[in-house]
Amino acid sequence: MDTEAALSQQLNAVLAATPGVTTVYASGSPIRAVLRTVADAVGRTDEAPTKVAVGRGVDGALTIGVTIGVTDGTPVPTTLRLVGDAIRGVLATSMAGTPIHGIDVRVCRIEDAAPLGTPLTSAVTTL
Repeated sequence: MDTEAALSQQLNAVLAATPGVTTVYASGSPIRAVLRTVADAVGRTDEAPTKVAVGRGVDGALTIGVTIGVTDGTPVPTTLRLVGDAIRGVLATSMAGTPIHGIDVRVCRIEDAAPLGTPLTSAVTTL
C-alpha cells in the first residue's frame, strides 16, 4: 500500500473519532465515489477504503481534503477546528517535516444530536 493510502486510512480513523464528527464521507469526484462503491460491493480485498483525499504537489507538499458529517450538538466552527487540529497532529507525527499546502474540510451534513422523538424546546419567536 502506498504512503498516501496509508495516511488516508490513518486520518479517516482519527477524524471518525473526533468529537462532533458523525461520518467521514468519501472525498473526490462523484464518478470516483461510484467506482469506489461498486468495488466495495463486489468484494474488493486489496485495500481498506480511503475516504480522506491525500495529494502531493510537485514540491512534495501535502494537500488534504475531507468531507464530514457533524452533529448539531457542537458548534460547527468548533468541530472544524478540532478536525483541523487532528489532521495537523497526525501530519506532525506521521509526516514530520513534510510541508502542508492546504487542508480542505467540508461539512455536507449536520445531524440532529437529539434522539428521535425528543420534543423541540426552543421558543417560537413572532416578528
